[in-house]
Amino acid sequence: MEALVLQTDQHSSRRAATLAALRIVLALHALAVLAQAVLAGQFLSGIESPVLFHEWTAWFILVLSAIQIMLSLWLARIGGPLWLWVASIFIFIAEALQVGTGYGRFLGVHIPLGVFVFGAVVWMMLWSLRRQPAGGDRAV
Repeated sequence: MEALVLQTDQHSSRRAATLAALRIVLALHALAVLAQAVLAGQFLSGIESPVLFHEWTAWFILVLSAIQIMLSLWLARIGGPLWLWVASIFIFIAEALQVGTGYGRFLGVHIPLGVFVFGAVVWMMLWSLRRQPAGGDRAV
């Protein structure tokens, strides 16, 4: 019986640590996507210097998105929701498409897709902040 309690405690602590790391990545992800909108707004208003930072931030966002996929997969493997992992993959694909449409200057796709990505990442971040690390939330 004691081994079962110890195993459950280790499982709960791994979930808590993974959820904490995911919260940090999602917060950074949301802030970086918000920074993209600010940099794009400056560029569209006629200031050219933010374009380079917009490009660098785009690549940083893809790295954060890949980390988010790994953390959400790890969370799903230890009892978290599978939908978060699937959604994280779709966000990564959307952000890769953002990079391509940005370089191609397809603003008719780039801008609305950026709005969607921002909303989805903020929604996932808010979801993660409401989750409790203990207990099973696979059905959530």
